[in-house]
Amino acid sequence: MTTERETYSHLHVEAALCLWEAMCDANQRGWKRDPENEKRDKRLKPLTGNAAAFYETWRNVGAVAMRHMAIYLADDMLKTWDALTEAEQEELIPYDWEFAPAFLAIIQWDRWGTPVLPNTPREMAEAVLAFQRTTL
Repeated sequence: MTTERETYSHLHVEAALCLWEAMCDANQRGWKRDPENEKRDKRLKPLTGNAAAFYETWRNVGAVAMRHMAIYLADDMLKTWDALTEAEQEELIPYDWEFAPAFLAIIQWDRWGTPVLPNTPREMAEAVLAFQRTTL
């Protein structure tokens, strides 16, 4: 049996890794708030919005599926970055600790791992900027 293999650029791999790091961080924050976690931090407020849906998706599909989702979404993340002006990119540096988590935050998730993104890279860029500007 032969399988078709995809070829990824260095930038695509870097984007997937940065997104995976943001995903792991978001999942850990969810676990710290999860009522089923005996060691949860009861002082933390529950997750809301996309963060809650993301955490539910992770619990439903598991780490392997989410890792593959990071690979899948890396292309959209690169297109979103490219749709930003240089000045807008400056607002989102460092790429791995500012842009990747903000990109992850704009994704809407269904409980079984299907991400919903704004329609165009520019719309995604505007959503990422709006999210980032509200968290400052």
